[in-house]
Order: sequence, then C-alpha cells, then structure tokens
Amino acid sequence: MIHTPPGDRRQCRSLTLPNGLRILLLADPAADQAAAAMSVGAGSGQEPPDCAGLAHLLEHMLFLGTEKYPAPEDFPAYIQGHGGRYNATTELDQTRYFFEIPPARLADALDRFAQFFIAPRLSMSAIEQEREVIDAEYRARLQDDEQRILGVIKQVLDPAHPASRFLAGNRDTLGAAPEVLRRVLVAFRERHYTAANLQLVVAGPASLDSLERQVRRYFADIPSGTMQESAAHPPLLPPGSLPLGLELQPTHRCHELRLCFPVPAPRPDDYQQPWESLGQLLAFRGPGSLHDRLMERGWLTDIDCSVLLDTRPQALFQIRLSLTPDGMGHTQAITAAVFTCLRRIEADGIAAWRHRERQVLVDQGFRRVATASGMEFVKSLAHQLHRYPIAEALRGPYRLDDFQPRVIHDCLAHLVPSNLLALTIDPAARADRTSPWFPAPYRIVGRLEPEPGGVEGEETADFTLPPPNPFVMAIPPIAPDTSASPVPRLLRDTGPCRIWYQPLAREADARTDLYLNLVAAQPATTLSATVLTELLIAWLERELAGELQQARLAGLQATLSRHHQGITLKASGLPAQLERLLQRLAGCLTRTPITAVRFGQARQVLQARWRQQRHDYAFRRLLQLPAARLGYGFSEEERLATLATVQPEQLQGFRHELLDAAGLDGLMAGNLDRPQAQQLAAVLEERLLIGDRLPARRQPPAVMPLQAGQAYHYRLEASHPDSAVALYLPAPDASPLQEARYRLLSTLLHDAFFHRLRVEQQLGYVVLARYLPLHDRPGLILLVQSPSLSVTELQRQIRHFLTAPDRSPLGLDPERFAHYREGLLQTLGAQQRQPAHRVELYWSCLAAGDTRFQQPRQLRQAVADLTLAELQRFYRTQLLCSPWVWLHT
Repeated sequence: MIHTPPGDRRQCRSLTLPNGLRILLLADPAADQAAAAMSVGAGSGQEPPDCAGLAHLLEHMLFLGTEKYPAPEDFPAYIQGHGGRYNATTELDQTRYFFEIPPARLADALDRFAQFFIAPRLSMSAIEQEREVIDAEYRARLQDDEQRILGVIKQVLDPAHPASRFLAGNRDTLGAAPEVLRRVLVAFRERHYTAANLQLVVAGPASLDSLERQVRRYFADIPSGTMQESAAHPPLLPPGSLPLGLELQPTHRCHELRLCFPVPAPRPDDYQQPWESLGQLLAFRGPGSLHDRLMERGWLTDIDCSVLLDTRPQALFQIRLSLTPDGMGHTQAITAAVFTCLRRIEADGIAAWRHRERQVLVDQGFRRVATASGMEFVKSLAHQLHRYPIAEALRGPYRLDDFQPRVIHDCLAHLVPSNLLALTIDPAARADRTSPWFPAPYRIVGRLEPEPGGVEGEETADFTLPPPNPFVMAIPPIAPDTSASPVPRLLRDTGPCRIWYQPLAREADARTDLYLNLVAAQPATTLSATVLTELLIAWLERELAGELQQARLAGLQATLSRHHQGITLKASGLPAQLERLLQRLAGCLTRTPITAVRFGQARQVLQARWRQQRHDYAFRRLLQLPAARLGYGFSEEERLATLATVQPEQLQGFRHELLDAAGLDGLMAGNLDRPQAQQLAAVLEERLLIGDRLPARRQPPAVMPLQAGQAYHYRLEASHPDSAVALYLPAPDASPLQEARYRLLSTLLHDAFFHRLRVEQQLGYVVLARYLPLHDRPGLILLVQSPSLSVTELQRQIRHFLTAPDRSPLGLDPERFAHYREGLLQTLGAQQRQPAHRVELYWSCLAAGDTRFQQPRQLRQAVADLTLAELQRFYRTQLLCSPWVWLHT
C-alpha cells in the first residue's frame, strides 16, 4: 500500500513490467497537465574515471533523436509545440528526465519519451555537437564561485571517492574521436540504462487503467538487464586528515566561513531527520541566537545549514556563514561561537516538545502534497523512488517517527573540532596553489584551532534556542463551498483602503492567499526612493527575522518586495497564521524605532545581495535589464552607490512619509469565510492606516517612450568573459490582443530560434525566445550567450534569424500553427483553473484596473481567434517595425 496524504484526491498504483521497469502511476482527475519522469540509477559517479562528463553527454544525446523519431528537434518541438515543458539533470548517482504536457497529448509524448531508453540514435555528428555544448556550459561556470569552492573541497577528498573527480565534462575529457566516444557511450548506456535500473513516474487526469495501458504499450521494449547495486564508497576524507583548514580566493567579492563535517549520510530507513533538526536549531534567527549575536557584532549577514555530497555511507554537513569584511578578521572567534552553540544544543536543544512540534509541521507538509502536481512533482517522486521503498514514495520526506534523542546526540558527536574541515573564502586570502577544472587560488593551512572566548561572554551567556513556534496551528476543516464566487468581490472600500475577497474551498488545502500593496503617495521613480523602499524592506526583514523564519517553517509562505508605488506583501497560509503575521508586520512598521545598529545590519544585507546579483550569469541579468532600463529601474551599481550614502534619519523620514499618506490595496482568496476576511481587513486598516487621510492616488507604472523603427543599445557591465546579447521587442500598448500575439509568437519563435542557433549552428549554450512583459506591457526577448562569438556577430545572427526572406521563422504550415495555438490555450486554461494561479491573475487584473476580471477570458478568446495569416502579417508589418532594444555585455 502506498501511503498518501489525508484528503488526497488521487489514486496511486505501483507495478513492475516483465522487463523489470518499476512504475508509479498517479491518476488525478483534477490535474490540468500530465507529467512523467524517468530516473536512472546511475550518474556521473558511475562513468569511467578517464571519461569525465560521459553521463552528462548521454543525458544531452537522448534528446537528439531516436530510431523511431530520428529528427533531433522532434521531442522538443512536440512537447513545446503543445504547450509543455521538459528538462533533465545529471547527478552523482542518478540521472533524471522529465516533462509535462496537456493530457490529450500524453500518449504520443510517452511514445517519444520511451524511445530515449529503447533506441536512441547517438549519431556521431550529434556527439561532436553536444561535446561542444557541454564544453561551453563548463566554460560558462569557470568563474562560478560555488563550483570553485566545491573544486577546492575535492582536492582534499579521498581520490578513490567518485565525488573527488571532475564530473561536468569538457572538450578535453570528452576529447576522444567521435566513433570511440560513441562506443563508450553505448557501453555505458547498455550497462546502466536497463529497465531494472530505471524508475518511471507518470501522473495525469486519466484513469489508472488507462495510464497502465499506455506505459505497458510504450515501455515494454526497454532492455531488461540487471539492477546495478550501488558500489560501496570509501570515506569522503582519508582517515586522519582532519581537522583541516583551507583558504581560497573567490572570483567575486565574497566573504564566507564554511564549517564542514563528514557525517553518516541519511539512510533510506532513517525517519528521524536529525540533520534537518540540527540545521534549524543552529540557523535560528531570533533574539539572542547565534545569528543575532554575530550580527550584533557586525560580523555576519547570513547563516544556513545543509547536507552536501550525500553519497552513502558518508556526507558533508555544512554550516555556511556569510560574513562582513570585518567578520573575516574574526573567523576563529566565530568558529568558537558555533561550537559553543552546538554545546548549548546538546545540553538543552534535544527535547521531546521540539520533536512533537516538528511532527506537526511535517504532517502538515505531507497534507500539502495532496495538491501537488506537474513536472516538478513527478521529478521529485522519481528521485524518492531510488531512496525510499515504494510504500513511502510520497510520505518518505515527510515521515518523522517517534522521538529518539540518541540519534541526534550521535549526530552531534560528529560536529566537533577534531572532525572539522574549515573553509575561509576571502578575496584577500593567501594562496600557494590553484585547483584544477574550476581554477581557484587556495592553500591548505592545517589545523584551525577555535579561539576561546571570541564572542564577549559566550562561555557564560547561553545562545537562545528557538522557542515554541507561535505559527504552528491546527489546520481548520475545509469550509463547504457554499459561498464560492467565480471572481473576487469587494469587501471593503473606504477610499484609502480597498480589499477584495474570494472564498475558495480547496480540496485538502486550507490555505488562504493574500496579496497586499502598501500604496505610497507617489510612484518610486527616483533612484533615492527605489533604494529607500528596498532598504525599508530589508530593515523589516531584519527586525522580524526570527518570526519570519518560524512562519516559513510552519508552512506560511511570505515575501516582501518593492513595486512601482510602494511595498507588496504576498503570503499564503492559514487565516490565523496570516492574522498573526499581519499584526507583527504592521506593528513593526508603525511603532518599532529604526536604530543605527539595525539600520547598519539591513544595509549590509542589502549590499551583499546586490553585489551578488552583479555576478549572476549574464543571461539572467539581461532578462532583468528591460525593467531596469525601460521601466525606470536602476542598475546594481547605481543602487549600491546611493545605498552607501543613506543615513538612518533618511530612512526614518521616508517611513513616516510613506505611512502618513499610504493607501492599501488587497486581495485575499482561500479557505476563509466573510467574518475571517473582515477581521484580516480590519487588522490591516487599523494597524497601518492610522488617522484621517485622503484616498490614495493609484498610478500606473511608467514605461519609457520608444520610437518605432529605432534601435536602442544598453550595455551590461559583466565580469564574465562570455558574450551575451538580447533583443527586446516591446509592444506599443497593453491589450488582450497584443498579449495574445506576443505570447504565441514567443512560443513559435523559441523552437525555431533554439533549433537554428543552438542545434544547427552551435552559436551559444543559452539560446531562448521568451514572453517578457514590462509591467503590464507585453514584450518579447530573444537571447544568446556564447563563449566564442562577439557581441556584433551575435547581433547579426539574431537580426538574420528574424529578417532573412528565404527562411522566415513563421514559415510553418497551418496544422503545426494550430498545435502551438492549442498548446498555449491549454497552458492558459490550466493556469486559470489552478487556485493559486487564478488568484495571481485576479491580482494582476486589479493592478491593471480591471475590477470586473475580464482580462483572462479576453486573452483566451484573443488567442483562439488568432490565425496564422494574421500573425504573419503582424510579424512583418508591426513586430519587425517596433523599437529594437539591444541589451548586451
């Protein structure tokens, strides 16, 4: 029997085909998409040591044609052309392939998917092509500090352990002749890609019997083979090599201390979750905590804990401390403080009441699995099938058995100075050698002895551990859907305050979604107002760090962000949780003084965040550039320069100005009745809108005017040597018809753009065309990132793709056009049927002034009415004549 969450509407079935393929099926009548995932019980750790990247190369190759469907673009075009998505990932001991698609297309998609594992072509031309792509991906990550840090750690691991090897692959490690490489690929596939070594998950709205017929039909011909037993790995680090210290220089401005400990890896039958428990205790952010005390000293900006290199029987437990430049001078004192906190946990942190509280939280998390669906869900299930028995496939990550304090005490016995691998990551670090693969200057410094008494009073004044979580609440019964409304209704309108409300009875989900705008008197179009708004949010998050953390642990999702005229809160949780959160946020915003210490801490966190954003991949930064340059936003450099000049009294004055004239716009939808909604609205208005005020003047976001037919150029300052170019084509206005055109065009253009520039010409490893609105204005972006071509050449190739008369990207037949249009309609329909997506759409309607919530219906109708001839005419006469906004490194 498969353990499913309470109230789960789905039916589950497990089966094993005669060839040995193990399958989990989920029939979900309410699902809007069908999805499938195949997990292979082999990855980079199983490849020959002299052929690094082989597993990664094979992952790429399976998408590039099979004997039954030989065209390299067949699978991507089928999935994306019908409104679906797909991807794959190669890990140390596992490789996963996954997709989602409208249910009516599942059978044909499964047919194509199954051929990956039955008869892939593995053509030599494609091998040569993908070898270059893998090399380009590798070169793109050469300056990725996370890869460089892991590369340095690998230098001190046991060389016999596969985790010590270079795994990504590049042109050198895959440098054999194509015919030789193909033989090695075939041998690897024949050994590991057998039915006995695969796990398949398929989910969709069809019945279990229907799903079973499909998988039996399409997957029966996978070669059977024998299950590959996982090889016993040696310890991660050679015996006697610890304690050990490493210092390394990052590429970018980064200050970190990482305390790593080899520990027993979590076992499949271990349902105590000790490392999660210890991580939560160590990373607590409330008053008096390790986090709080180190921040008060001006040494720390963040702390988190995680398990790395989970390769049974051992893993690395990592305590990651993001430090300030001043903190880098006190790493020994900080290390001592961590060990003091660990002793505090051992003395008083292992308590039955904490375990019971965590049981409540994981049980509630398991209940939420009842509403999970789609590609990410089946992807995670395929992974879990390799770790848990089939009966625990859904429940495994959420199962927490009875309290066994000995288990946590045993884990703490490994978190001691004698078992420490300490990494100091500092631009000023001294180095005497350079790591291979992802070159990083580093040195081995030997023992790192903790400095006793490094934090004033630490030996006598205990660190505070988490108190009982005030956000842990019983899930109320799901209210019957007697008052459900097809669209939100106006609950309160006092001029300054406008709150909309929609009761929604969600099966097995008692959460309510809340969207709230604190509307300033004027839009934040200046650099100063932009920075002050972001700084006020960072200050709020710092003041409430402990409570926001406990809210997240209790399942309440909450984010604060800047919008063009104030601050937005998006939250999802139980009504009682939301009420407590709103009371604390409102009380802090209106009554808590902004001290110089808290101001400085908030500024440090914001500076670290913006500096990190400057070093993100160029293509990701280019996707954000239209909003920064055309939507009256500002670059990281501009914001950082202004942030450095802001004083506490300026932030205090900005807060008073905001609150004195603010309005409130809100939408709440979910499992709450009208009295509960009125109570939440009253909390908002009474706590935030104090005193008489005029109605807030809501203004639409400003967009820079552009001239049709003109070219505009904006350069992105980037440290990465790759060239990256994007062409942004904004719509001249906002309407359902314009949105329909740009959405459908983005889907049509992406497949042709990707195939021509990535597959045929191999011009770059990131090639995409995407719908990218600017506020409410539709837009389309085409982007290429390349390690070898210049910006000028990439611009020429994009221009040629769009304008070449002999090969129009819209030169497709009406039948294929109809498939793309139907796929977009399926996607829009699925979004509008899912409660969370629907509420987000309604919030967008309110932001655009559509209080009748007509835009989703009008958009679907506009898409349905589009014809190929009309879209081709729009492309020639309007899109190509629109402003061309070039964004590039």
